[in-house]
Amino acid sequence: MNIDANIQKMLSAVLKKWKIVVLLGLVCAMLAFFYTANFTTLTYSSNVKFLAYAVDTKTEFTDSSSQSVSTVQQQASNTSKMNYAMKMLVTCIELFKTNEFTQSIADELNEAYSTSYTAAQIRSAITYTTINDTALFIATVTTTDPDLSYQLAKQLETSIPNKLLDVNQGLVQASVEDHAVSASSSNSLQYPKKCIIGFAAGVFLAVAYIILRDLLDIRIRNAEELSATYGIPVLGTIPEFELRMNAKKSERRNGND
Repeated sequence: MNIDANIQKMLSAVLKKWKIVVLLGLVCAMLAFFYTANFTTLTYSSNVKFLAYAVDTKTEFTDSSSQSVSTVQQQASNTSKMNYAMKMLVTCIELFKTNEFTQSIADELNEAYSTSYTAAQIRSAITYTTINDTALFIATVTTTDPDLSYQLAKQLETSIPNKLLDVNQGLVQASVEDHAVSASSSNSLQYPKKCIIGFAAGVFLAVAYIILRDLLDIRIRNAEELSATYGIPVLGTIPEFELRMNAKKSERRNGND
């Protein structure tokens, strides 16, 4: 039997059992819903969008390759201030991940709200995302407490611009374009997404089971399979209706006896 015939055979076996495929998919989707509702840790996110921009100054600076460059005005003649800000954006974000910066944020929060957060806790709660081909970047704060996420995001609105003023002689600065908003609902549930994943997993398991069972089944069901498997010519077959009639006659004889 060639490859195409094997594929057709497997597809035929799956289509014949389509009810099992759909049923197992629905069961797994329900299990995913139940698990999400009862065992998922709720998290809440608050975002702040910033715009990085270069500032005119006579001060000289050094680029990432450590080659001396002239003044910012000379740099601006070769590339726009926006391009320079985009070039420096990755470096700026790495500065926001340092222990010194995150510790300063922790100290501000602890003083304002009488808490005891560490730099490691603050750093793990914040992710930075750049927007392609722009000087915009987003700071996302995700914690299990919506108030904490909002408070930390509001602190970043002040801390990030101040940090950029202190480094690289303020050549790149940041402005807040979208302020933080308190999370109104958890972003970790995602029922539709997880139910779809559960349904897909159920369908995959059902299809795999049907195909595996079909491959392991070595029974010969008809004359075509007999010829294809052993190369033996089939001279004739007994129709199924004759077998049924013989079975009925045998039952009648047994009943008369």
